[in-house]
Amino acid sequence: MTPEEKVLLDRTLKLSEENNKILLDLRKSVRLAFLWGLMKFVLIVGPLILGYIYLEPYLGSYMDTIKSAQELLQGF
Repeated sequence: MTPEEKVLLDRTLKLSEENNKILLDLRKSVRLAFLWGLMKFVLIVGPLILGYIYLEPYLGSYMDTIKSAQELLQGF
């Protein structure tokens, strides 16, 4: 192996190690972004779904009251 080839091989090794480090950091960033997006989704949509599930019986009776009030007003 000539000295030039050895220099090129060492340079290639350093570049590949640097690329590997960049790729690992990028993978970590993508994972964190996915988890953050999932957490935001759960924090926004979760309470909406739970609120609908728990409040739906009350909203049904409230809607019945509104319908009867509308029918009463239409009678006048």
